[in-house]
Amino acid sequence: MTATSHTALLIAPSDTAAAVKTALAETPELVTIQAETNGDAMKHIFSRSLAFIVMDLSLPEIDPHALADSLLRLDHTKLPPVLLVTDTPGLPDLYDKAPPLLLDHIAKPIEPVLIRARLLLFMALFRHRIAVDQSIQELEKVYARFMDQHQSSLSETTLKKNILALSAAFTNQVQPFLSKIQASTYFLQQAPDMPLRLRQGVTQIRTAGDHIARVIRQLRRSQDRGLGSQVSFQDKNGQARPGRILFATHFTDEFMIFKHYLAGRIQADLIQADTGDQALEYVASHRPDIIFINHLLTNGSGLHLLEKLVRLRTRAPVIYIVDNRHTDAGAAAIATGAYTFLVKEQTSAMDVVDTIQKTVSQARLTHKVQGARDRIDLISRRDQLTRLLNRNWFNQTLALEMSKARRYGLPLSILLMQVDQFASFNERYGYKTGDIILTACAARIQAMVRDLDVVCRFGAEKFGIVLPNTKTTRARILAERIRQNIGENSISVGTHQLGLTISTGMACYAKEKAGTQDPASAAAEPAPVSGPDLVHQALKALETAVQQGGNQIQP
Repeated sequence: MTATSHTALLIAPSDTAAAVKTALAETPELVTIQAETNGDAMKHIFSRSLAFIVMDLSLPEIDPHALADSLLRLDHTKLPPVLLVTDTPGLPDLYDKAPPLLLDHIAKPIEPVLIRARLLLFMALFRHRIAVDQSIQELEKVYARFMDQHQSSLSETTLKKNILALSAAFTNQVQPFLSKIQASTYFLQQAPDMPLRLRQGVTQIRTAGDHIARVIRQLRRSQDRGLGSQVSFQDKNGQARPGRILFATHFTDEFMIFKHYLAGRIQADLIQADTGDQALEYVASHRPDIIFINHLLTNGSGLHLLEKLVRLRTRAPVIYIVDNRHTDAGAAAIATGAYTFLVKEQTSAMDVVDTIQKTVSQARLTHKVQGARDRIDLISRRDQLTRLLNRNWFNQTLALEMSKARRYGLPLSILLMQVDQFASFNERYGYKTGDIILTACAARIQAMVRDLDVVCRFGAEKFGIVLPNTKTTRARILAERIRQNIGENSISVGTHQLGLTISTGMACYAKEKAGTQDPASAAAEPAPVSGPDLVHQALKALETAVQQGGNQIQP
């Protein structure tokens, strides 16, 4: 086994195992292991990470429910999908345990094209899981780099501040003595009766004093620059560029002092906004790198402007400015979303430049972390082929909407749809054609639902739709519109025009008064009381629609 290989567990007799291996002949990175008893299967389940499991329910030596219970003891992020192989076309009762189990089933005799499609979907799910794990590792590395850089920055900043403080103390202590020496030597040099040897010594002392004065001036210029020389702004390619700093304050003198602090220390365009509205307009049109907000604005508190910027998801970090009377507002600003705050009576030019440097560095790392999170979210929620939300997100959405429906007495419907004769299209035209069919159907379904409806890829050729606050009658109307749209519009594949049909199973949860229930929603079986019950009912309805020839809707 190579370092890049993956493992699948076959809890199946030899004939089923052979059919699976044949279906996966073109997947060299996958290694299969076979088990024919509960003990052997559990040993493999708990000892390794599995891409998927194929379980043949006809094996007399296994207990499917015990194996399902064993799987449920695994971390839910590591649960492998399970393909059930049955002797009859009915729905296996193991579906009662889903979610969180990811189940699909296939009946004997096994069709090679159909089982291949199921297993390739499982492999895609497993690759998604690997990608999520890799993204999490990347996020952890970014976080580790962030902490290392943060600690290094703190140490470096502390060291520089200590050096600057020592040099400031030195210049403050030496300057009075130096002034006295310079004054004394000046008066001594003016004396007409000073001996020549003493005059030469006084001249040397004065020269040394002038040299010390130049050193002190250089130290003070260094103190005034502080840490500003290290501040840099970058474009998307990582190249240095002038920054854009917005200061929301109506005090012109305060802005001019701020501008003086940064002059010659930071390459940036400084812009003043007198009001919160002006600040929002500038943010929308210019996207500043840093925003300073004065707590006291002409049209309200700076906190109101900060709240609006947070709601707008502004990327620029915010530094809040308060005075000695409003220090509590600084803590409130950080709680609202500001990076930090400064008390202007206690702030020097060095403090402002130092704060900008640390804020720019922290914001840069924060954006990297957010980018990693966004990639994880995209991978974990989306189906790679159709770009629809995946089965896991369907389950989560259904659980959430079911909770709302129970609490507020709202109706809830789901539709499970399946492309008819999909296996034959794959067999006749190839798997690329199958991908085109699924992508086209996904786009048409997504275009016909409301914004609040959630469309997912439920299985290989199945789509699921969660319809919040929707009764059976309206769900049926939507299902019929989708059925007609797909049936009336063929798909072009090369020189072929493929006509498609789709079958739909429906299920609805509704708390209605006695005598007011829709006749169309009445069912022989009990009304669903949970998300899995709803899925179970819709799957049975879909199975009925397929068995009756397809291209129809079953409640």
